[in-house]
Amino acid sequence: MEKEALLQELAAKVRSGELRPDEVLHRLKLSPARKEKTEAVTRFSVAKMLYIIGATIVVIGILFFVSQIWSDIGAFGRIIVTLGLGLLLTALGSMLLTKKPQDTIGTVFHAIGGMLIPGGALVTLSELSVETFSVWPVAITFGVIFGFYLALNAIHKSPVLTFFAIANGTAFTYLLVEAIVSGSFNQHEDLYAYLTMVIGISYLLLAHAFRDGWNSVLLGVLSFFGITGFLGAGYSQVFDSVPWQLLYFLLVGGGFALAVYSRNRSILVMSTVFLIAHVSYITSEYFADSIGWPISLVLLGFFFVGLGYASITINRRYIAGGKA
Repeated sequence: MEKEALLQELAAKVRSGELRPDEVLHRLKLSPARKEKTEAVTRFSVAKMLYIIGATIVVIGILFFVSQIWSDIGAFGRIIVTLGLGLLLTALGSMLLTKKPQDTIGTVFHAIGGMLIPGGALVTLSELSVETFSVWPVAITFGVIFGFYLALNAIHKSPVLTFFAIANGTAFTYLLVEAIVSGSFNQHEDLYAYLTMVIGISYLLLAHAFRDGWNSVLLGVLSFFGITGFLGAGYSQVFDSVPWQLLYFLLVGGGFALAVYSRNRSILVMSTVFLIAHVSYITSEYFADSIGWPISLVLLGFFFVGLGYASITINRRYIAGGKA
C-alpha cells in the first residue's frame, strides 16, 4: 500500500506540473539507458535499410546480367544462373544464420535467394520441356518450394523464411485449386473470391498468432493483405446481389471490431475504405435515377465526413500506441 501511495503521489505531482517527466527520469537515472536504446535502434534501422537497398541492387544487377547473356548460355546455363544461384545464396544464408544468428546478413542472402528460386524453378520446368501451360506441374513445383521453406523456417526461425513460406504457400493454394477445376474459370469465378476471403482470414489469424513472437515484424504486411483480400473479395460479390449487399455491411462492421480488438491501424483504414466504396455503390445503384439523387450526394458527403471523424476517434482512443 505504501508503494502504491508513493506512485500515486508522484503521478499527481507530474500531472499538476510540480514535477516534469524529464526531471523524474533524470533523478531515476533512466535517461542514459533510453539514449543508449535509441542509438541502438537507430543503428539497427540504418543497417537494415542499407541491407535492403543492397539486396535490391544485387537482384536488379543479376536480372540485367542474365538478360544480356540469356541467349548465349544454353539450357543448362539458364538453370544455373536462376535456380542454381538462388539455391546457392539460400545455402549461404543458412550457413550465416547458423554461425551468426544475431546478425541480419544471413537474412539478406535468404531474401535474394527467395526472389530467385520461384522464377528459377519455372525456368527449369521450361528448359526440361515440361508442359508449363499445364497447371499441375507448376502447382506441384510451388508445393515443393512451399515445403522447402517450411523446413528451412523450422530450422532457423527467421521472419524472411516465414514470409517466403507464406508467399509460396499462397501461390500453391491458388494453383492447386486452378488445377483441380481444370482451368474453367468462368464456371468457378465465385470460387476464387471465396478462396481469397479464406486466405485473407488465414493471414489475419497468422498476424494474431505472430503478435508477440519472432515473426512480429510481419504483422503489418499480413494484416494489410489479410483485410484487403477478405474485404476486397467480398466486395466483388455485392454487384447485383441483394443478400451480399446486406451481408457486406456486417463484414465491414466486423473489420472495425477487429481493428479495435487487435489495435491495428491497417485494418481500420482498409475497413473505412471499403465501407466508403460500398456505400457509394449502394447510393449510385438505388438512388442515381431518382429525384433525391442530389440530396443523396449531400447526405453521402456528410456521411463520409462523419466516418472520417469516427475513424480518427477510434484510432486515437483504441488503436494509437498499438503494435500495427
